[in-house]
Amino acid sequence: MLRVTVEVVPWGNETRKRTIGTLEIARTTISDDPEDYDWLAYAQDGELVETGAVFGHRHKDGAWELVRRAVECLTGPGVR
Repeated sequence: MLRVTVEVVPWGNETRKRTIGTLEIARTTISDDPEDYDWLAYAQDGELVETGAVFGHRHKDGAWELVRRAVECLTGPGVR
């Protein structure tokens, strides 16, 4: 599983940081490339706010591409 934590760090002061969201991405296929993933998005209070899927992610595209595709689903129309 890949977990992305979004934090606010007011004025760069680490002692005041707080988590405002979390995105968890988990592989749902056990196969060779490409693979499918489900994602869960949580609010700062830990409440599940949305779920979705990323289909056909290639390992060579890397983790940031997987995160980008999940965030695109979260913020845009439809599943990609």
